[in-house]
Amino acid sequence: MPLNLRLLKLAQALLWGQLLISGQLQPVAALGIPMFLALSLRPNWMQARRRLLALTLLVLAAWTVTAPLLERSSWQLSLGNLVWLMGGLKLLESYTPASRRRACLVLLIGIGLAGSLSHTLAASLVQGACALCCVGSLLDLEAGPQPLKGLLRRCLVLVGVMLPVVVAAFLLLPRLPVLWSLPGGAGLGQSGLSAELRPGDIAQLVLQKGMAARVQFSGAPPPPQERYWRVLVHRHFDGEVWRQGPPPAFASTQPSPMGPMRERWLVEPTRLRWRPWSGEGLPTDPALKLSSTGGLWAGTSLNETQLYGLGASGDGISWRSQTPTAWDLQLPQGSNPKLEALAQRWRAQSDDPAALVALAQRWYVSQGFRYSLEPGQLPGTAPLDAFLFERRLGFCEHFAASFSAFMRAAGVPARVVVGYQGGSWETPLAGAPYLLLEQSNAHAWSEVWLPERGWVTVDPTGWVVPERVRLSLAASLNVRERQRLSAGAPPRWLQGIAGQWQGLDTRWQLWVMQFDSIQQRQLLPSWLMGDWQGVIALLSLALCLGGGLALMLWLERYRDNTDPARQALNRCLRELKALSPEPRPGESLQQILRRAGLQHPPLEATLDELLNLYNQYRFGSQPLPWSHLRIELRALRRRLRAFGRRPTA
Repeated sequence: MPLNLRLLKLAQALLWGQLLISGQLQPVAALGIPMFLALSLRPNWMQARRRLLALTLLVLAAWTVTAPLLERSSWQLSLGNLVWLMGGLKLLESYTPASRRRACLVLLIGIGLAGSLSHTLAASLVQGACALCCVGSLLDLEAGPQPLKGLLRRCLVLVGVMLPVVVAAFLLLPRLPVLWSLPGGAGLGQSGLSAELRPGDIAQLVLQKGMAARVQFSGAPPPPQERYWRVLVHRHFDGEVWRQGPPPAFASTQPSPMGPMRERWLVEPTRLRWRPWSGEGLPTDPALKLSSTGGLWAGTSLNETQLYGLGASGDGISWRSQTPTAWDLQLPQGSNPKLEALAQRWRAQSDDPAALVALAQRWYVSQGFRYSLEPGQLPGTAPLDAFLFERRLGFCEHFAASFSAFMRAAGVPARVVVGYQGGSWETPLAGAPYLLLEQSNAHAWSEVWLPERGWVTVDPTGWVVPERVRLSLAASLNVRERQRLSAGAPPRWLQGIAGQWQGLDTRWQLWVMQFDSIQQRQLLPSWLMGDWQGVIALLSLALCLGGGLALMLWLERYRDNTDPARQALNRCLRELKALSPEPRPGESLQQILRRAGLQHPPLEATLDELLNLYNQYRFGSQPLPWSHLRIELRALRRRLRAFGRRPTA
């Protein structure tokens, strides 16, 4: 099997592995691509065009039938799977150099499409390796057979020459806004948070493994007890389930943040249209809007990693001062009668909202509640009564939902907020430290309206288990549940390596994949960002490209001048100058010697011997020793010289 074909198959296999891990392959492509690679090992079986045509029609039929049936798969992703399938099929008919060039083109298109879907550092490295294999295959096709070491050297030289061009284009070309985005695959968009809150939802969510967001701060991060990252605000309660209720209001014009960026959020894909934030400041991205309930509205689900910042809000009106509405007091009468009766007794003691909160706190602390990942299923009738007065076993959503219902029953506006609490502070060797939010940091808490302070965060879970807020979720669980939470976790030493890799990925995301016009203005001097930016960018690209080509020519000449085998060959060829015309542009060694042999038939055997000796030294599986080649080339040179000095008729 030729080296160029092996490289194409390697690129196809690496691309398939990256897409499979990223969750972007539909079943037909996930099964079809490895099957194509296995069939390519039997070229004689696939050379029958009827078999290849039948296989192609079968694959197209399977893709046409299954693609519309898959949930969370858009037409763009389905077409991407079709391109990857066609790349595998194209390899099955790669019998000639021309067909391999076409297969390489399809593979490169598939690699580019995969790059638009997966932006992580690991995926980018695999995609780069696939592209390098395709470039190596093209070089092998164009330059002729050569050993793997020489081909790798040529690829690295080409990459080194083009790297300055890519860097210059990346830094200097104007950054355009995103015109469209391709959605991720089935494995993406798993934020975990749901649009509604049922008892037990978050208890199941925290058992999921996965990253939710990474946050960098311009100064010191907030202390653990203040790390509340809000996402959803629930105002509608039907006695069992909390929902967001009617759409909140948005300001007609949102002021721009004042001063430098205080927080930088790197958020993983999510199906929700709301983004996590600290509740303080203003977003730097004008596409993000603040709602009257304190939510950060994006308008669309998130199909790829998103970067946005938060700056100081100045003297604008905060969402915390927005007057409550009737929805913040809505409570189905009789849905939880024991809860309502106790709340009315509290109301009889005091009508001050702050005093009612204090009464509720004392009651929760005195009732012996327990915190558990396995609170069990609550009954459909009066579920909060069952939790508060019978089981007294729950997770954060039980405490937040019941406390908010208590406050509403006592006449105090209240709502439930769902998001994340806490996070682990990561300090990678490469890059700035950041706060890592995982699915296990999912949390629910309450907000109540105090007339003198506005909307105030109240976390009843912290009353029952203070360790949950001050330390972490694991610190608030018993030994058995702590083991369940950490089940499947890698060893500590591997976690350390993964943390450092995550730090590199964070740097990659912030400075490469999320590099925008704002970062470009911060990085480059002002004189590069004016009206002459395009001209300067084009001149820089031309300079880098010209310098790269000059460097390639110099390296080629340097290699010729320092390679003893090439020097010995050139001495032999100089003897032919008097016998045959100058070499033509682009003419290979084989073509030069064949033309000389046709002009001088007595030299044909000598020239064939010269070609075979040099090819065996360069490309043979068992190369000739240099000492043997030197002796043979000297002998051939003497024969060529003697032929040139022979007397002519």
